Amino acid sequence: MKVVLATEAIKSPLTGIGRYAWELASGLPNHPAVLSTRYLAYGQWKTLEQMAGNLTKENNNGTDEAIKDDGLARRLTRTRLVSYVYERLAPKLTRARLKTDEINLYHGPNYFVPKVDVPCVVTVHDLSTFANSQWHPLPRAARMNRIIVKSIANSKYIITDSRAIRTELLDYFNLSEERVVAVPLGVDGVFKPRIADELRAPLGKLGLQPGGYCLCVATMEPRKNLMRLINAYRMLPARMRNYWPLVLAGGSGWNSQAIHQATIEAAQEGWLKYLGYVPQNLLPLLYAGCRLFAYPSLYEGFGLPIAEAMASGVPVLTSNRSSMPEVAGGAAWLVEPEDEIDIYNGLQEAMEDELWRSGAVKAGRRRSAELTWEACIDRTVGVYCSALEGGEHL
Repeated sequence: MKVVLATEAIKSPLTGIGRYAWELASGLPNHPAVLSTRYLAYGQWKTLEQMAGNLTKENNNGTDEAIKDDGLARRLTRTRLVSYVYERLAPKLTRARLKTDEINLYHGPNYFVPKVDVPCVVTVHDLSTFANSQWHPLPRAARMNRIIVKSIANSKYIITDSRAIRTELLDYFNLSEERVVAVPLGVDGVFKPRIADELRAPLGKLGLQPGGYCLCVATMEPRKNLMRLINAYRMLPARMRNYWPLVLAGGSGWNSQAIHQATIEAAQEGWLKYLGYVPQNLLPLLYAGCRLFAYPSLYEGFGLPIAEAMASGVPVLTSNRSSMPEVAGGAAWLVEPEDEIDIYNGLQEAMEDELWRSGAVKAGRRRSAELTWEACIDRTVGVYCSALEGGEHL
């Protein structure tokens, strides 16, 4: 089959959906059922080499420049005028590019699929703009809702990252079960256990030491529940907070002023360190060096950091709702994310109960080994084949 993949999401810094799109872009050409893969972004053909070069600039230029570039891009794309124009121009641009007999299927891995003359597959990562619009700026939520409704109508099949979101999608839109397929994401091989000697120098530059901190990797926004995590951490005995400070890694998101203020106050008290966005080459080391990975998010379509932390050989605490228990697969300490006392109790036990910690590390590594990008790509190609049923498969 000959596939066109939308690649607008592949940009630096590479976050969750961008990572997913990149893994598809780099992996699809190696699948035996895929004869050719082409990449389309904003109506322009791209090459894998171009996209890889743009991502490489992140590590060459350093964190600050990557954040500045991304911040400008996000500010531009989030303005109402640009969003309005793109939403109306994108279908025309895409249709113009797809007017060829050399294409069998179009995949939009980031919610959006325009109405075109070839079979389409769309990936819907979550429905937070429908179910919890308070977690988003109203214009963005309204725009995303329009896009999702249109994209579902324009697609033969819909992919979700988890069974939890598949169930939500089926219930919310009353879709036939065979049209919606859950395809779990994968974990990159760079996320693995590491010895302390490998970690001391890079962590030392951040003022950290192996095994000497609790980590949370998340964008600063209400959905990630960082305020409750900080409040729960504050309840821990001073000896624990000082010995294992809380480290937050992630860029600044929408409506994050209160979270930033809380991090400043906790940092002044000496038990919290905010790193901001962390480059991809440093992130695996940061995971592998933590005492505990804490991720009490309110809602996730998948929760890739959970899988990355388990693959890194560290215990995980996460929420008991949406996709997170599914991703953890019984290997994590689950908490009620809206109950700060439950988060506090979970943090204390998960950092001090050595018997549980040992079992969680082993179970987490087994679970994360089941989540590979090769399996994700193979199942995705299976969806493509279903979308092409009755037509040319190879």
